Amino acid sequence: MARDSDSSTYPPSIGLIYVFNLIVGTGALTLPAAFANAGWIISLCVILALSAISYMTLTFVVESMAAANAIVRNKRAKLLSKKESMERLNSGQDDSDSSASSSPTKSLLERVKVRKKRSSHRNPSIYTAIMQSEDDDHLQSSAINGTSDMVLLSPQNYLEECDIQETIEMGKLASMFFNSAGSVLFFVCITIYLYGDLAIYGAAVGKSLRDTACTYFPIDVPCNETLNGTVACWEGYDLSRDNAYRLFLSIFVTVIGAFGFFNVQKTLFLQILTGIVRWTAFIAMIVLACIRLLSSPKEDQGHPSVANVNGLPNLFGACVYSFMCHHSLPSLLTPISPKRGLYKLLALDYILIAGFYLLLGLTGIFAFPHLEDLYTLNFVPNRCPHGPSGNLTATVLAVVVPKEAVSMAQQIMFYFLTLFPVFTLSTSFPIITITLRNNLKQLFLRKDEADHCFFVRRLLFPLLALIPPTVLAIVTSDISFLVGITGSYAGAGVQYVIPALLAFYARRELKKEFPQDQVRNVFASPFKHVCFILFVLLWAGASIGFVTYNHVMADK
Repeated sequence: MARDSDSSTYPPSIGLIYVFNLIVGTGALTLPAAFANAGWIISLCVILALSAISYMTLTFVVESMAAANAIVRNKRAKLLSKKESMERLNSGQDDSDSSASSSPTKSLLERVKVRKKRSSHRNPSIYTAIMQSEDDDHLQSSAINGTSDMVLLSPQNYLEECDIQETIEMGKLASMFFNSAGSVLFFVCITIYLYGDLAIYGAAVGKSLRDTACTYFPIDVPCNETLNGTVACWEGYDLSRDNAYRLFLSIFVTVIGAFGFFNVQKTLFLQILTGIVRWTAFIAMIVLACIRLLSSPKEDQGHPSVANVNGLPNLFGACVYSFMCHHSLPSLLTPISPKRGLYKLLALDYILIAGFYLLLGLTGIFAFPHLEDLYTLNFVPNRCPHGPSGNLTATVLAVVVPKEAVSMAQQIMFYFLTLFPVFTLSTSFPIITITLRNNLKQLFLRKDEADHCFFVRRLLFPLLALIPPTVLAIVTSDISFLVGITGSYAGAGVQYVIPALLAFYARRELKKEFPQDQVRNVFASPFKHVCFILFVLLWAGASIGFVTYNHVMADK
């Protein structure tokens, strides 16, 4: 749970790239279809509003991380001081008065010196000014006279006390600031979200592999309709598209899910490779959509509605899912050094991401008359070979590629864009599986893991992490539905409710740990007033209620 950040640090620019890559993922591929269903005006307003609220709750998580670091370090210092006192008593020191007076002095001196040594290589100016103006004799006098707050209350010490130096994950934050019931509810919420995440990943990979492999398109089916699952995958064969989807899904889970039984990490190389593939695909989709807008006839382009309230539930879920990064913030932000101006840089990240989402979604809804729930599937060139506008990718490529090279470029672009989710999600699927596996262990195992049999330790929880989402993905391949439900309920809890409550209780615990205002959280959220926390909670409740109402009314 905890890690010293000095062992592996990177500059803010690299950290922001990691955050950017974490946020911009599979959820972005569901936005164009959600935009088309809700209308472009509503989509514009909703995504801007949700990006602002998501940033607000992100600052709540960062504030809670800083408060947890300060509390952990202070408790550790108290424990060390108590241990030193016990050792002196056990050593048979007779002069108890002298020991009592020197103990706090020595503890304070050691604490400041340790902090000076630990931070000197990271920011040499922090303790230089303090130690130039405060020599050891003066510090000892201050400690004896009870005026040591003069040192501990300097702005630099504020920064050091609440500096985010150790990776304290969300589960640890929940156990620190919530009671036992709240901690269990947190793990239930994050577990449900991860189950939905794996189901979405499985469905996206299964559909991508199916649409890559299945080449049959009936002549009597309009080009702008999604093929029924009962249609044959290949002409002359009995294998249906639904069964092909389930077959590819099962193969993917069996091969890639097997890594969930072990411990693997997404290395720097994989992060860079995934980032390159992701950005190449997204930029290609935006460019191809723009070229199609400029080159194809008006009747072959999209004509989205201005507003459609019925599309709001799925749009809300897709937007929440697309801005999700809160559960991974501790491991991403802790190694950043230095952290000055962190909130401004994260705000810039969110502005860029919101602009990118709008560009991706708006170009998609105006370029294509029909949008698949996974945007990459709109670029399949053999989707409707008999129609005048069926070969979408070929139509666009003909504008920028010589005619003799269209066929080869078409195939390369076809396989790259259609298999893009397979490439990226194959590296993320094992990581999410392991995260879910560990959360299930923490939720259900009450004894030490070594006390259980081999089946429980190595087999049971990976299977519990893999089987339910696989069954869910087999039952439904509707990615828009899966994203809408996951984002609207578990996603709202992880992105809105949990960060707001963490910030509220972290502030209270920080005051308890430092009752005389001995520390100030320099990473406190810009949204300090309790009204912002109340607003987020009310917003989450109202949004979940609205989504539930729309789903209930739609079923009637």
